[in-house]
Amino acid sequence: MILYTPMQLELVLAGFEQLDRSSEREVTVNGVPAIVKDVGGGKLELVQILSTNPMDFLRSELYPGAMVKADD
Repeated sequence: MILYTPMQLELVLAGFEQLDRSSEREVTVNGVPAIVKDVGGGKLELVQILSTNPMDFLRSELYPGAMVKADD
């Protein structure tokens, strides 16, 4: 990703190192690589789709915040 901005890099990335991503992991959901967050009770919340296939982003069941089940 390229970010064009007149702002200083320090201002753009302020607080970035403090993000807590310890509960996130990479899994495959319906054949699509994704990052999910464990919300407890065996439930996973989709955080980000990692696929390089543009059609995967158009699938109605895959969107940030969706509760998903990882492929075994």
